[in-house]
Amino acid sequence: MGQKKNSFEKLRKKSLKYSVKDGSAYAVMDSVGNGYISPYAIAIGANNSYIGFLASVPGLITSLFQLKTPKMMEKHSRKSIVITFALFQALMWFPLVVISLINMRSKYALFLLLVFYVILVSFNAAIGPAWASWMKDLVKKKESGKFFGRRNLITGFIGLVALLLTGFMLDWFKKANSVFVGFAILFSIAMIARFASRHFLTKKYEPKLRLDGDYYFTFWQFIKRMCHNNFGRFVIYIALFQLAVNIASPFFTVYMLKDLKFSYTLFTIITTAQALAMLISMPLWGRFADKHGNRCTFKIAGIIIPFVPLLWLFSSNLYYLIAVQILSGLFWAAFNLSASNFIYDSVSRERMGLCVAYSNVLNTVGVFVGATLGGLLSTHIRTGINPFFALLILSTLLRFIVSFVMLPKIKEVREIKEFKIERYAKAIRFK
Repeated sequence: MGQKKNSFEKLRKKSLKYSVKDGSAYAVMDSVGNGYISPYAIAIGANNSYIGFLASVPGLITSLFQLKTPKMMEKHSRKSIVITFALFQALMWFPLVVISLINMRSKYALFLLLVFYVILVSFNAAIGPAWASWMKDLVKKKESGKFFGRRNLITGFIGLVALLLTGFMLDWFKKANSVFVGFAILFSIAMIARFASRHFLTKKYEPKLRLDGDYYFTFWQFIKRMCHNNFGRFVIYIALFQLAVNIASPFFTVYMLKDLKFSYTLFTIITTAQALAMLISMPLWGRFADKHGNRCTFKIAGIIIPFVPLLWLFSSNLYYLIAVQILSGLFWAAFNLSASNFIYDSVSRERMGLCVAYSNVLNTVGVFVGATLGGLLSTHIRTGINPFFALLILSTLLRFIVSFVMLPKIKEVREIKEFKIERYAKAIRFK
């Protein structure tokens, strides 16, 4: 028995190392591929409404697609689901490479971009529930904050370097009057990175998962019970917060590239500032969450983050915006890490894939409603001020309302050391 346990522990630790490598390759794909979909759309003539749809429609369609994943897990291993759809996702970057190379700039290019991007993110969405369930079996509950904090630090650094190099490279191609060749190279790198990510996924060990008949409940049953259980209230909070955030979030890119006329390099520097702050602070927030709980961590972030959009109203100075992005990154790191780990703490291993799928559906509905509303308002707002500023104000108000109403309804699910700000204030005062 002890020998079997030691063997599992070795496989588990080895798999976690491969998970970091997989995440690093995925981060490259995300930075140079997903991170430049909106700039590419702007380059081929997209307006604000289209950018809103690009941020919302793929997520809505793919969320319905991933509802099938829990049922797939009854017949197929989680590992086979993940590596199969990772392969399909990698292949879907190729059509975007072709569209970029033929320098297509028309309504047909925008239509094809939306179609292929929907398919690409659909494959990624199908992976989510199976991957989360798989990782729950590999990461011990007490070390989730530490592990994911460290993993996110490493993958974030890799993604950060890729993001920086991408901005400089794209500006070079723009000056050479070949910006679409630059985009084609970016999407090619994204494809190769996803192939590399899949390779590392094949090396990971998967503990056997047995699903009995009692584990399953329908999406409609989940919806009906949401208000009456802690996890359901958490999902409502995250979905509504995503709605509030995405009223403005997709249009930061438009504001920087179109209104402020920033180069791709400056756009990348500002984006990188937030990523760097997240990168540095993630392990610290991980340790904080392990000690004081994930609920406490996303509560702090949920109170601070609503202030951030307002800071964009006061100046368009590059150094000022970098400082704003650093502040944003510090607290988004706390929010993203703790919200993700709260799910791991709240859900049994048998229902992990199911609950992740259902919560992701509601999150993407929130993103869809927010981004679509933002796109429509930014096109039709006539207030005498920049429409983007009006979206920032509306987003701020909704973020405050959602956090104020929902945070008190969510409880911590594991034993923690109570966080008292007075204790931290005293420690800082006497250092």
